[in-house]
This record gives sequence, C-alpha cells and structure tokens, in this order.
Amino acid sequence: MKKLTTLLLPLALLSTNALAVVDVEMKVSKLPKKVSKEHQQIAAELASSNCAYVVNPVSDIRQNKDAISWKVNATGVQQWFNTIHHDVVIPLIPLVTKATVVEVTPKLNMLYTYNEQLNINGMAVSTVEYSINGNHAGKYHVRGFNSDTNWANGDGEFVGSAEHAAQHMITRILKKLPEICSNAESA
Repeated sequence: MKKLTTLLLPLALLSTNALAVVDVEMKVSKLPKKVSKEHQQIAAELASSNCAYVVNPVSDIRQNKDAISWKVNATGVQQWFNTIHHDVVIPLIPLVTKATVVEVTPKLNMLYTYNEQLNINGMAVSTVEYSINGNHAGKYHVRGFNSDTNWANGDGEFVGSAEHAAQHMITRILKKLPEICSNAESA
C-alpha cells in the first residue's frame, strides 16, 4: 500500500497543478515589420483623405476581463490597449481640420486563445461605433486573428497570440476609416 501511495500522490499533485490558471501580463512588444509597413500605408491613406479622424482607445467591456484561455489569464489588457493607442494609433492619425470628422469608438467584446493541433490561435472581437460630425452614424464588428505554432505550450505563447490578434484587430479598425469617410462624402 505504501508503494502505491508513494506513486499516486505525486501524480495527483501534478495533475491538479496542471489545472491551475496562471496570470501573465500583456506587455507591448515591437510590432512586426509587416504590421509596421501596413500601418505606414494606412497613415498615407488617412493623410490623403477628405476627412479628419478621431480614434478613441479600445475599451475592454468583456465580462471576464482576465481569462483568455482555459489555462492563462492575461492581466493588464486595458493598459495594453491604452499604450498601443498612445504609441501606435495616435501617431498614424493626421492632425488636420477638415469639414467631415469621423470618430470611432471601439469596444472589446472578446479576447481569447485556443489550441488547434500544433497551433495557438488568438481571436479579438470588437464592436466599433462611429459618428460623422458628431452624429451617430452606425456600428460594425471587427475581428482580429492570429495563429502561431505552439512550440512549448508556454503561458507566454497564449498571451503573445492574444496580443497579435488584438494588433490585427486594431489594424483592421484603422483600415476601415477611409471607407467610412468615402461613404460619408457620398451620402
């Protein structure tokens, strides 16, 4: 009986420890070159458009603000979005005065990661309300996605995939601005 207990007790401890949820802080890392190049193209489009733009920071309205997977909590998500807004989004928006002002207010509905075979996939979903010259004009949904190889099944890999999905979502929000402007002009 002693041998059986000696074998089973460490296994039981390992199995319950595997179910523990770990908190990992989201930290802003350097943007990939592909994203930076895409942001330069977006900045050029925004500068040449006939509208002025106001992009508000993404607000995290998720019910469970920490959980991003079954095993990892991401802490500091709202701070991450605020930093990205200050360091990445604001420099892309031209400071000009034009007759038409497009204002967008993104709200983060979901941010999660999941395993699929040997990959970790990240998903970020946002509802973006927009107004034209201060009048509410509508809303649309934006989804950001990322798929990375799951090398070590590390907690940081889950958070990294969520960060890249959120970056993709923000890029898609910015890409939509010229379309909103042209629709406002034609209306």
